[in-house]
Amino acid sequence: MNTTTLAKILTYCGTLPLLFCASAAMHGMHMEVTALHYSVIISSFLCGIHWAIYLFFSGKCPRNLFITSNIIALIAWLTLSLANLHTALLLQSLCFLYLLTIDYRLVAGGIIPDWFYLLRRNATTIVVISLSLISVCI
Repeated sequence: MNTTTLAKILTYCGTLPLLFCASAAMHGMHMEVTALHYSVIISSFLCGIHWAIYLFFSGKCPRNLFITSNIIALIAWLTLSLANLHTALLLQSLCFLYLLTIDYRLVAGGIIPDWFYLLRRNATTIVVISLSLISVCI
């Protein structure tokens, strides 16, 4: 198995906990806190990827990803302290969407490959839909 295939399998497997939480929420189970915690972990992981990209390709990056990745990670973690879960889940969705816009600029600049951007786009779609469904079910 090549690295690209493995990355795709692992990325889609990484969306399964949020898909499970969304399905459970649609069946009356309260999985919003679990989903929030998991989405914070994943968005922080994505920020770490951006941090590493900037570390190795800073001369080509469209913006300072050291700064933006740290800001987004902090916003993601701050959502854990919000009392309103709707707001927290919305902010998490916005973090994922913002990270995707960074990936769009990275692929346009030739820094990340097309397949990785498409994978991120698909995973972000799954995550945002899952978080939205959970929010609607609260």
